[in-house]
Amino acid sequence: MKKRVFIKKFYKILKNKLKEYFLDEYGGNLLEYALLIGLAIFIFFIIVGVMTSLLEWPLELSSNFWEEFGAIIT
Repeated sequence: MKKRVFIKKFYKILKNKLKEYFLDEYGGNLLEYALLIGLAIFIFFIIVGVMTSLLEWPLELSSNFWEEFGAIIT
């Protein structure tokens, strides 16, 4: 029975601490940091996608170079 009481008290304390942390206006809000990190990752993947498509473009042109002139490549 003591374990159950200990777990309930621990859960209540943890819940109060998390509530205080999320509602803190001076130390920075965890949600704001999460949104900033998400935006940074989103922009990073856009930049990586553009760069990889730019790197693949000349490879496609070079592989299709002789086919433009009617050459048959096996």
